[in-house]
Amino acid sequence: MLPQSFAESLLIFESCFTAPSFRRFLTIVMGWIRCTGKHTITGVMRAAGVVGIREHSGYHRFFSRGAWEPDSVGLALMKLVLGLLSKTARVTLAVDDTLGRHTGKHISSAGMHHDPLLSCAGRSFWHFGHKWVVLAVVVEFPRWDKSFSLPVLVRLYRTEKVNKQLGKSHRKITELATELLELVSEKFPKRQFLVVADASYINCSVVRPLPHNIQLLGRGRMDAALYAPAPTYRGRGRPRVKGKRLPSPKDRRGKWTSLDLLVYGRPATIEIKVFKAVWYKVSHGRELLFVVVRGWPGHVKQDVLVSTDLEKSAQQVVELYCLRWSLEETFGWVKSRVGFEDPQTGPRQR
Repeated sequence: MLPQSFAESLLIFESCFTAPSFRRFLTIVMGWIRCTGKHTITGVMRAAGVVGIREHSGYHRFFSRGAWEPDSVGLALMKLVLGLLSKTARVTLAVDDTLGRHTGKHISSAGMHHDPLLSCAGRSFWHFGHKWVVLAVVVEFPRWDKSFSLPVLVRLYRTEKVNKQLGKSHRKITELATELLELVSEKFPKRQFLVVADASYINCSVVRPLPHNIQLLGRGRMDAALYAPAPTYRGRGRPRVKGKRLPSPKDRRGKWTSLDLLVYGRPATIEIKVFKAVWYKVSHGRELLFVVVRGWPGHVKQDVLVSTDLEKSAQQVVELYCLRWSLEETFGWVKSRVGFEDPQTGPRQR
């Protein structure tokens, strides 16, 4: 019921598994796509037509005790995608976190997390489940004026309470995101990457340790404490790490410039202010590019975008940031159509 070409494309993952595990991997992928009910292991096996033919316990062990690493599978997928893109073009990545809701007392590593879909400005909602930090490759199709985010690497965020119970050290979502970026930079040192993210990832934990071949673009704070670059050291006293204090983005004076561009694929006219400054708390002494936006479709208040790439134009900054939304669409698709929240992860599973 599935195209032969799709089955053949899965051969790129063969080196990530042992021979028995790879056969189970093919069966699980095929069954997962064909499964129309809840995506449990038994449901997937039933959809693949192997119930009563193959031992079911082996498919459960594939996740709990299998001799394979999720990172190797993700990097193999990313290598395939990069092979289809220009070798000289900068690759756009998107990083964000999403909540997989679950119920039950025996779900491993689950905890109470903020639920952004149910929350609003006046009230916050929390839900029990897994919180995943996801790094995706953004693939653009100019012919169709469409972009898609393909997840390649993930990390499970655990609360401080869960880490204490498991005897693990606590790591923030930003630290997990930094680990993913370092992994990509190490695996593909000759490629240039641009990461788009929301305000949660524009902080010192991500910006300061950025690898040499990765630039970052995302939302900043309107009340950010900004400074001029440090003056040239003249050999007397301790060298300064920052210059004089500058107005924050919300207090920045100057003329607004009108700009016509595409916002989330639709023509729009916005007003901008562009300047460079040092956000010492976030970037230490590194100068950043700021684009203050007014009249953003769907935003009542003014907003500010921040980029570590000083050569980007204001139009590029805004349009590239809009590519982040494709990852939100991916989250919606995998939850509503692919059964992302179906598996009930036991204590011995990954």
